[in-house]
Amino acid sequence: MKLVVTGGGTGGHVFPALETARAALASGWSVNYLGSVRGIEGAQAEAIGLPFCGFAVEPLARMMTPKGWRSAIKMLRAMKQAQVKLIETRPDAVFSTGGYASAPVVQAARRLRIPYWLHEQNTVPGRTNRMLSRDARAVCTVFESSKSWFPGCTVVRTGMPIRRELRESAQGRLPLGQNLGSPSPIVLVMGGSQGSVALNDVALATAVRMAATEVQWLHITGTGHFDSTMESLRKLAVRSDYAVRAYLGAEEMAAALFSCSVAVCRSGAGTLAELAAFRKPSVLVPYPHAFADHQTANAHEFARLGAAEILPQSELMAASLEVRIHAWLNDPVRQEQAERALAAWDTPDSTDRILGLLGNAQARAVA
Repeated sequence: MKLVVTGGGTGGHVFPALETARAALASGWSVNYLGSVRGIEGAQAEAIGLPFCGFAVEPLARMMTPKGWRSAIKMLRAMKQAQVKLIETRPDAVFSTGGYASAPVVQAARRLRIPYWLHEQNTVPGRTNRMLSRDARAVCTVFESSKSWFPGCTVVRTGMPIRRELRESAQGRLPLGQNLGSPSPIVLVMGGSQGSVALNDVALATAVRMAATEVQWLHITGTGHFDSTMESLRKLAVRSDYAVRAYLGAEEMAAALFSCSVAVCRSGAGTLAELAAFRKPSVLVPYPHAFADHQTANAHEFARLGAAEILPQSELMAASLEVRIHAWLNDPVRQEQAERALAAWDTPDSTDRILGLLGNAQARAVA
């Protein structure tokens, strides 16, 4: 089986593509990653030994502007280059996780009549997936509510392929490393791969307000915000059981998710899938500038499950965050209900579901 995976620009598109590629490689498939030289996908593919070909493509800007014309020309040029690469590799299937980096590859596959599948991570799909869904063999989704955006398409809820190290730790098959470890509950704060200044500032202020509460904090700032957060930590004289990290590797993140009692975070699809894998309740602060406000829509699905409280960024203050954290920590029955709901929502076999769909392409071709 020959597979091309594509998708990129941001980690939310890249990491599910990578996990699918890793699973395909482990199954003996031949896999190539096609993406953008501008995004993170090239370095990430190289790190796992995955052949990568990148194109000079960028997000489409408004037409009738110099930037818009430039991005359109780059997109057309990338599509021609992708077409040449697809003719060279002759894949049985193309699997796309969306983002601007995937558009020229999927467009080229459509022209060459190569079957392709799309993966939509969010409740509200991105422009690329909506535009290309009509001719897809199937659209794979993470959220049930995404289906309404793809009328006339075959839609299959496969779930989110999360990092293998996290999935295996969540399922109890690997040691979790050093536990963060006292009996006191742990509040995990994380602002996504880029970090969040808003969350960083308010989390510190909340810890000051909760100084008398028996609780530990683990705060992941993002590499660009670590120094400023540490400076604020010193100025506010936050107590010593407030741990700050710029970034956690997969095994450390697994230990953090396993050990925490509640997470305070954004509501990107990857973050929510990881919370579900570890059955952790959350206080979700959706990023207000996400495309079509999709993080708020994601958060509402978890809130309807009873697995999360939503705190809009416009209402994000130390007092409001403190109330929501206490609401989780002081209600074990509610925590158990959230755990059961997340277990029902989670899809531990997401990569297997996706590979099963893709494998049908070769079976049909042989038949």
